Amino acid sequence: MNSVRPHFILIAFALGGCATFPDMGNFAQSHREKPIKVMVSEAPLDISQNRLQVVLAPDVKSSSISPDVARGIIHAQKYALTAMNEALSKNKKIAIVTSPETSDVNRILSQGFNKTPTQADADLLRKESGADALLRFRITDYGLTPKAWRDGYITFEVASTLAIAGVIAYSGSTAAKAAAGGYLAQETVEETTEAYAGFWALDVVTRPVRLEAELVRLNPVSVIWQDVDTGLSKVRLSRLTRKIGADERNHQLDHASNHAVDGIVADFSKALDGQDR
Repeated sequence: MNSVRPHFILIAFALGGCATFPDMGNFAQSHREKPIKVMVSEAPLDISQNRLQVVLAPDVKSSSISPDVARGIIHAQKYALTAMNEALSKNKKIAIVTSPETSDVNRILSQGFNKTPTQADADLLRKESGADALLRFRITDYGLTPKAWRDGYITFEVASTLAIAGVIAYSGSTAAKAAAGGYLAQETVEETTEAYAGFWALDVVTRPVRLEAELVRLNPVSVIWQDVDTGLSKVRLSRLTRKIGADERNHQLDHASNHAVDGIVADFSKALDGQDR
């Protein structure tokens, strides 16, 4: 067995916490007779160029943005938006409406991700699109372990060590065992070094992609639901002992993006059904 599903990794980490959204439940209840009209908007990546360069152009040392990074950003945004629309379209309680290409609408959608539109702006969006709500999302980590995880690196080290040990039990590959053994040997190093070795291993093996999302009710305007999800690509420990080509890396990133989108949409659908996340 050369791979395991991503949810076997980091079991000790709660990728999504428990939360209730009473306004979301009331909103969904008020639209129970017909699908909720949702406009989907993707905010620009909230990631430093240095972090993107490490993933998308690891061999480029220039301080200026490289063509590979520029292309990678465009692809990441387009891929995530397409995946989000496709996943949402499978829920019969949601009707996706097209965002009008007008200067006023573009101005509103380009506002800060965590900035709630004014009622006047929300009214304009409703008038121009017929939407009941605006679903905004953005990519906050792409191919590297989310920074938030590093704040708890000791907990991470315990989780990642146990997780990789568990992977060994499922793997019959000599190369995988050797790779995992090399990783576990890092446990003899001091704690901070151990943790960052673990982050490096997770980055190479699963290429984490983290998304944030929120739903803005347009009348009356209010943020009534928020979510965060981190997707991981399929695990192949052999990646720890060889150079990863661009095609394989990009496939990992797409796969992780799909998992993050699926997690966001699953939580969104649960919230519409009145379930806790």
